[in-house]
Amino acid sequence: MIALSLFSMKRFTTYTAYSDQVDHTNLVIKKILQTQIYLRDIDRTERGYMLTRDTMYIRFLNNAIDSVQTVIDEIGIITKDNPVQQNNISLVKSSAAIRIAAVRENITYVDTTTTTALSKFYYDSREMMKDFSLRIRKMLAEENKILAVRYENEMFYQKLTISTLTWLLIIFCIVTLILFFIMIKELRGRMRYQQELQSKVIDLKRSHDELKEIAYAASHDLQEPLRKIQVFSNMLLFKNKNSTDKDSMITLSRINNSANRMQLLISDLMSLTSLIKLDENRKLVDLNRTLQFILIDIDDKVKEKNAIVEVQSLAIVSGFENQLKLLFRALLDNALKFSREGVIPEIVLCCDIMTGDELYSINPNLSSKKFYRITCKDNGIGFDNKFIDKMFHIFQRLHTDGAEYDGKGIGLAICQRIMANHEGYIIANGVPQKSAEFKLFFPIEI
Repeated sequence: MIALSLFSMKRFTTYTAYSDQVDHTNLVIKKILQTQIYLRDIDRTERGYMLTRDTMYIRFLNNAIDSVQTVIDEIGIITKDNPVQQNNISLVKSSAAIRIAAVRENITYVDTTTTTALSKFYYDSREMMKDFSLRIRKMLAEENKILAVRYENEMFYQKLTISTLTWLLIIFCIVTLILFFIMIKELRGRMRYQQELQSKVIDLKRSHDELKEIAYAASHDLQEPLRKIQVFSNMLLFKNKNSTDKDSMITLSRINNSANRMQLLISDLMSLTSLIKLDENRKLVDLNRTLQFILIDIDDKVKEKNAIVEVQSLAIVSGFENQLKLLFRALLDNALKFSREGVIPEIVLCCDIMTGDELYSINPNLSSKKFYRITCKDNGIGFDNKFIDKMFHIFQRLHTDGAEYDGKGIGLAICQRIMANHEGYIIANGVPQKSAEFKLFFPIEI
């Protein structure tokens, strides 16, 4: 369609060019005919004055002379692209100058003589008139020849342009009909896909609700058996403390510890599942105040580790206050928990405004958006960056059960869930046995 359109434009441009050439030739012919008319006016006024001696003819004669000179100059200008006509117009100018000079001499002779006999200037003027007319007719013949060629080309390209536009219209109509039927087919397919998608969304929502109910029921129903296990194991530990052998006491103690650990896991699982349903109202949250409350809550842990926590000026973000408290509490707990032996823990939280260039690997479109970037950095045991994809998954731990660092593998999954609830992102960077750095990206609403 583009090729046909360009082809049609080329044909139309060519047709327009030939049409302009025909108009130009007609203009030249018109000027040549005007020259003939003015020439006849000169001849007529000359004879009129000779017969009547009326000065009115002199005025008409001067007007005709001025007009013929003007028209000859105009013809010279509009035929400057035609060498043949340029040569002819030079000869016409010479003939016109001689003819006008002869007229003026004849008028002077008539004014100064008393005889009625015609002067030789009059006869000379007759011969010059014939020469002038011959040259004009020669120019006219040349232009008529050019006009014939240009008119033929104009008619040819007019038919060709009409034919091309007709075929173009037919092809456009055919293509439009084909596209229309393709669009209808695509629209029907999209409607079917939309219906299927809607059905799957309903099924997914139903499954999601069922999973939430299962998770909620499981976490609550598991609490009661765990409590009984803890109660009975404690009873056996303390009631039969003196009569129970050492191996049995160790076994009961392990049962009790495992039950306590499972209770904490269930509690964290409940925290994670509760984040899926957003019951809290969103509002502007001053993170500086939020960190003040969190530092008061964890003051005992900070003093126990002799940790240094530096909180620089943070942002005010739109979010869920309780979730943000949980988020920063989990980050600070991690930083304190995974500190290096014999090294005073140092934790720094700072904030700046950045574009999403660091999130390019997640979504290239985020590069042009602005975010509050909050960085939480510590000097703890760090981690190997090859485990980054693993560390944000639920129940994924970078340390084995026998390691000295206690962890349930759910804290960072909660952090990621909270950031998702805030349309934000969390990324990490670690250096083993040196530092860990977590960056939170909160979108800036413009």
